[in-house]
Amino acid sequence: MIILHYSLGLPPYRSGGLTKYSVDLMSEQLQQGHQVYLLYPGQINPFQKQKIIKNQAYNNIQVYELINPLPVALLGGVFRPANFMEEPKVSSLYSDFFMSLKPDVIHMHTLMGIHSEFIEHARKNGIKLIFSTHDYYGICPKVNLLDVKGEICEDFESGQKCISCNVNSYSKSLITVMQSHLYKNFKNSPSIKKLRAFKKNDIKDVEEQQSINHEHVEVKKDLVLAEEFQQLRNYYMNMLSMMDMVHFNSEVTKNEYEKYVNVENEIVSITHKDIKDQRKIKEYNSDKPLQIGFLGPIEKYKGFPLLRKSLKNLLKEQEIDWHLHVYGNDRVVQLDEDCDYVSFHGRYEHEELPNIFEKIDILILPSLWKETFGFIGLEALSNGVPTIVTTYVGFKDLVDNHNTGLVVEPNEDEIGKGIKYAIHNRDKLAVWNKNICTGTFNSIMKDHSQSLEVLYEKIVGEK
Repeated sequence: MIILHYSLGLPPYRSGGLTKYSVDLMSEQLQQGHQVYLLYPGQINPFQKQKIIKNQAYNNIQVYELINPLPVALLGGVFRPANFMEEPKVSSLYSDFFMSLKPDVIHMHTLMGIHSEFIEHARKNGIKLIFSTHDYYGICPKVNLLDVKGEICEDFESGQKCISCNVNSYSKSLITVMQSHLYKNFKNSPSIKKLRAFKKNDIKDVEEQQSINHEHVEVKKDLVLAEEFQQLRNYYMNMLSMMDMVHFNSEVTKNEYEKYVNVENEIVSITHKDIKDQRKIKEYNSDKPLQIGFLGPIEKYKGFPLLRKSLKNLLKEQEIDWHLHVYGNDRVVQLDEDCDYVSFHGRYEHEELPNIFEKIDILILPSLWKETFGFIGLEALSNGVPTIVTTYVGFKDLVDNHNTGLVVEPNEDEIGKGIKYAIHNRDKLAVWNKNICTGTFNSIMKDHSQSLEVLYEKIVGEK
């Protein structure tokens, strides 16, 4: 089968779960004997014609770059929606490209940077399209469905709330620089890293202040801009409606997307090539404090403050038989009555995970945002570690409630009850660990690639 992937790009220029998943999937598909191509949104250069050029191959993946794509916002927000809906300047741009490759299927991992005409020309050429959901871009310009107060956005108020959330978004000139070849080559230099960190912290400080003062801030009403944000959402939803299949990575993601678009779909949990079956039987000793793990950013949306409140409530109840280990962030918070019960271990490398999970009895994923999946939960599962996850975490699809872990509501009381249950039922934790170790484990990339091939064949027809 000839498979064309559309993704954000390649490491080290692009990173994150979306990039890792798409690259690992493409590599596995090559090993399975498919012809695999990648198209990504490249540099914006006003002195160059809009075109698609061939780059150097990446691990035998044939790579093509779209010169002068639409802006790629990443997590920086949308500065002016109209700039993200422009038509291609070369009318035959995509049809000529499809004629040269003749793909059977196009697998899209993002809507960033691509014109809707890409999908329209694919359909005209009889090419089938599948879209994998990795975030909420298209529904939410800020990707994560969180409003300016850090709460889940249930109503974007006809585009007005988008103005508030995107007021600090990257400018067109900054995005142009960030999509340039010069930036690509120097992105990981010490000076650029410092500038990037400064910009992120500056935006974060402003957003936190906005959140604190939200009730006292009058957002300037801009009916024209609000209308543009409505048009942008409709633009992307129209793109999704033209897909032959949407691959949802979790039930959580499916529930959110289906509020706006209804197309043929399947839920298939995702993975990556570094997930190995390393499950092992653990010992659970009730004479020792329960070793709780939290791996990830200690931000509000990830639920760390919520987890901490739940644990401090347990201390007030004289439930002291626990210790929390925090990994994945250089930043620490000031502890008070919980100072003897929390340890910050900083950043970690992927190869350290087996050693980390060896020391952890149970992993907590207390997310307050509608987390589309949650690879760290899968990492725990692959090491035999039970999990407590909130209903907002997509990984909950792989948690057999009360048999391999717990699925709880995202509030202090329910998370606290879950942890308290684990403290007083180490025998149950041992059963959960055994159930994980003896159950089916089909999260290896080879198995996942074959599951995706079934979806391809469903829309293309068996080759």
